[in-house]
Amino acid sequence: MLDSLEIITLVEDSVPMHGPFVGEHGLSFLISGKRNGKEVRGLLDVGQSPEVLSHNMKGLGISPASIDFLVLSHCHYDHTGGAARFVASTGKKNFPVVAHPAIFRSHFKADPVLTSKGIQTGDEREAIEKAGGKLFLSSAPFPLAEGISTTGEIPRETDFEGPGKAFLTLQDGKAAVDTLPDDMGITARVRGKGIVVIAGCSHSGIVNILRRVQSLYPEEPIEGVIGGLHLVNATEEKMEKTLAGIREISPGWVAAGHCTGFPMQVKLSLSLGSGFSPLCVGKRFLVEGDPGKE
Repeated sequence: MLDSLEIITLVEDSVPMHGPFVGEHGLSFLISGKRNGKEVRGLLDVGQSPEVLSHNMKGLGISPASIDFLVLSHCHYDHTGGAARFVASTGKKNFPVVAHPAIFRSHFKADPVLTSKGIQTGDEREAIEKAGGKLFLSSAPFPLAEGISTTGEIPRETDFEGPGKAFLTLQDGKAAVDTLPDDMGITARVRGKGIVVIAGCSHSGIVNILRRVQSLYPEEPIEGVIGGLHLVNATEEKMEKTLAGIREISPGWVAAGHCTGFPMQVKLSLSLGSGFSPLCVGKRFLVEGDPGKE
């Protein structure tokens, strides 16, 4: 269990009206957990452009050398862009990089034209390792620090969520629908509060992700949810079903942006009131634990 948790948005599609930050279509979070007076810091994703991540980290006074690990939530270019350069910027050897075993597969779209959407040139496995990264590839929940873990691969239980059929991969040399099995998030357990779920794009569905977390920690409430919900082009029915699923699970708060889409943000705001926050670069979320609780 963590004594406290802080999440800072490093890369996001929007920025505050005033400040030194740069926005882009991408996502990156700094996750800082404290326990027994010691702090561990990790990143979930690195956005699309290493220059944007570096610029925003400098603006926030965050040194790459202070980061202990990197988790890649899935293969998409707007979450993994410049991963090798970030690893190199830490100046560390055997720097932990955690992801799903399928993250380096071919991943593309052919609508309207053939375009690679996955790991880009310069961020391949070999490039990350050459930069000083030590890859830990696991489809199961993987420990990152005391109280912090990946979710592992997300079971697909709902009938309204998933990435659809637009994404493709190669199987036996032939194009096939890619179900994005590598989509996963992070759980952070805060003493006396519950679990904060940090997602990348939620291609597997945020309701599926939350159900996965409930199955992993059935006795603990979900304190909060933060990340992209990938509902930017969703139908009204899918948005309403997702909203109903979130309300049924009843997290304490939801912070969503990036690929969530404005219509879904409006629905979340109207439904959750002050329990909803839109994301932007530099936004901080602090969860203080209860020292009297186990």
